[in-house]
Amino acid sequence: MTIKQIIVHQLEQQPGSDSLTAIPAGKSLPPAPSLEAMLDDLLQTYNKKQDKQYGQFASEADSPFPEELSSYLEDGIDFTTLTQHTLNKLRESLDHAGALGGGYVLFADYQQGLTRYLLLCMLTSNVSVTVTEDLTIQDVAYLDTAKMPLACRINITEWQGNENSGRYLSFLRPRGGKRLSDVFQETLGCSETSNSKKEADTLVTAVKEFAKEAPSLDSHVEVSRQVYDFCQTKADEGDALTLDELTGYLSEAGSDDFAKFVNTRDYDMSQPMTPEKRVLTKLVRYTGRSKGLNVAFDAELLGHQIVYNKDLNQLVIKDVPEKLKAQLEGKE
Repeated sequence: MTIKQIIVHQLEQQPGSDSLTAIPAGKSLPPAPSLEAMLDDLLQTYNKKQDKQYGQFASEADSPFPEELSSYLEDGIDFTTLTQHTLNKLRESLDHAGALGGGYVLFADYQQGLTRYLLLCMLTSNVSVTVTEDLTIQDVAYLDTAKMPLACRINITEWQGNENSGRYLSFLRPRGGKRLSDVFQETLGCSETSNSKKEADTLVTAVKEFAKEAPSLDSHVEVSRQVYDFCQTKADEGDALTLDELTGYLSEAGSDDFAKFVNTRDYDMSQPMTPEKRVLTKLVRYTGRSKGLNVAFDAELLGHQIVYNKDLNQLVIKDVPEKLKAQLEGKE
């Protein structure tokens, strides 16, 4: 990873104030190993976040950001100017939405492999303690890179190469914070085209239907496990996946059976896609709960250690785990 430009601004809320104050940095930060380490931590946090939205710049949006980003990439304006203008627009949008709280706003223009990205994220600071040289305890403030209330990543390479792809923008969707997500979209002038949960639901449905055509239950489970493992690897690397890639992975012989299966049915599968990891767990685990009962087990156990009788509506567990057995027998 190579950092081209990186800068941190601040949005501050004074006690008793109903608006934010923008405190812009005057210039980009000089390259340093500590900055690379911090950005790497941020990207790992971003890649692990669930339920992302994907989108593109909207032609009808009332935001100067897409045009100013193009100008920056063509050396029309510098990075500091671009980010300061965006900071002010974000402050206005947050004030208008009543979404206060403040924090730090980081912008990073970086290259990863052959792909260039722009990351924009809001961060907060926390207080911890440290031991000083004279062995006293002292409070110390630190930037919390493990939490990321708001963030957007723009795949600049994809945008410049195919602006109609509809997926070169990705956003975090704060839990219970749709208003904050809307603020980011308004600031950057973009619209949502898909989201990772919907993509995962569609993929899980397609894989389960495809796996039913396997010759045995074990083969069915193996297909689901292969898809899960492949998707997990891609998600951990922060990469999207395509139907062709997944199809190739499912068959070393290069069979296109899965792609044919999907294309002959109305699954409306996005291309490429970044399915949410949490939803994909349905491929390899069975879970269910009712009042006072919570059951979860790996799919590989069905038909072996665990047997389901549909007619009797019963689930039979063989080889009960020793710890559970001891509890049931009153020995623990």
